[in-house]
Amino acid sequence: MLISDITQAIGNTPLLEIHNTPIPNHNKILGKCEYLNPAGGIKDRVGVFMIEQAQKSGLLNPSNVIIEPTAGNTGLGLALGALKYGYKIILVVPSKFSIQKQNLMKALGAEIINTPKELGIQGAIDKTNELLLTIPQSICLKQFENPDNPKAHYLTTAQEIYADCKNIDYFVCGAGSGGSFSGIAKFLKEQNPHTKTILCDPVGSIIGGDDHTHICSKIEGIGNSFIPTTMDTSLIDDVIKVSDQEALQGVKMLCQEGVLAGISSGACFVASLELAKKVKDSTIITIFSDKIERYLDREIF
Repeated sequence: MLISDITQAIGNTPLLEIHNTPIPNHNKILGKCEYLNPAGGIKDRVGVFMIEQAQKSGLLNPSNVIIEPTAGNTGLGLALGALKYGYKIILVVPSKFSIQKQNLMKALGAEIINTPKELGIQGAIDKTNELLLTIPQSICLKQFENPDNPKAHYLTTAQEIYADCKNIDYFVCGAGSGGSFSGIAKFLKEQNPHTKTILCDPVGSIIGGDDHTHICSKIEGIGNSFIPTTMDTSLIDDVIKVSDQEALQGVKMLCQEGVLAGISSGACFVASLELAKKVKDSTIITIFSDKIERYLDREIF
């Protein structure tokens, strides 16, 4: 396939049926391999789409500086879009998140500002709001509030999944901003109201109901200390909680499938296997969101 712009390679990722891991009760687990996108993750779709929609609406013009709080993957997608369209971009990242992701963002031309790890993503949001007051022509695309975040998945990711597999009994997905979960779940339920959408949520995340007294330190990109506007909790049919240890084990199991995906992918795989113990003769779809290389400092092996 000949392309003239790397963003043209975003999307149309394969849907992989798991074979090497025993799946109980005659169930099937299929993973959408989003880690194969150009910048290595599902948020490639969101970052470029939000920039393009902001340009179309007149919100964003060539004189603007983009500033965005991120755990990393949305930042990579935005950096890819900023590179394409020539924007300066500043990404505000809590220091607890993967240094590999931060270096990749720098490689795509982004400036990185770190915030204290104990403040989490809320600290990055607060710092972004400070910067918006001091940097001329700066703008934030607000991934945690922007309806174009779930819309990107409603229009692309979900429709690709449905094109490859019509008979979907369960959809298992994590949520950080909630864009992936909400956009995909909404579309799949519109096609088949009997499809159940299951939230894979780290222990300590309040999205799935915990009190946030403890948050998993190694599962990046899913789970949160608040419920973003972009997260439609009415779409949640059930919640499966996953610990750090379980997610890391899931990463190792995915490696046995030849899937070199990150820790949130391991969490979603473990949640899918847990679901498979409770149901039978069902097709379970999940998401393999980003690459394992971003987390090799997390003592997976």
